[in-house]
Amino acid sequence: MALETSVNQKSEAIKSKGPKRNPEIDPLIDQYIKENPQRIAFLKTESKEHLIRRVVVGDAIKHADKAKRLKEETAAIGSFLKKNPEIAEAIEQKIIRVPEQEKQVARIRLGRKAATNTALGI
Repeated sequence: MALETSVNQKSEAIKSKGPKRNPEIDPLIDQYIKENPQRIAFLKTESKEHLIRRVVVGDAIKHADKAKRLKEETAAIGSFLKKNPEIAEAIEQKIIRVPEQEKQVARIRLGRKAATNTALGI
């Protein structure tokens, strides 16, 4: 697809009040609908709220998994920093001027990097 065409389609999509359409995905959807009429008939019998919940459950699972991974990673980095106080002190010196509300994120980011470097022997 030419860049100009893509830009024009995106501009039109932004201007329109309806749902956004993706010209690259629409043919896949149309093909699926044509090949699975029984599934589409079943979905048409579902209530709008149930269909919304069906879509949202994927997002909710992804969000929960991400939060769990972040919690586990934060705990592992905290444990690494407790076992390596010299690295923890070096990180604290690096983030001394970071605003208080951003220090934990910076601490985790630098702790992750230090743990990775230590594991790799860098």
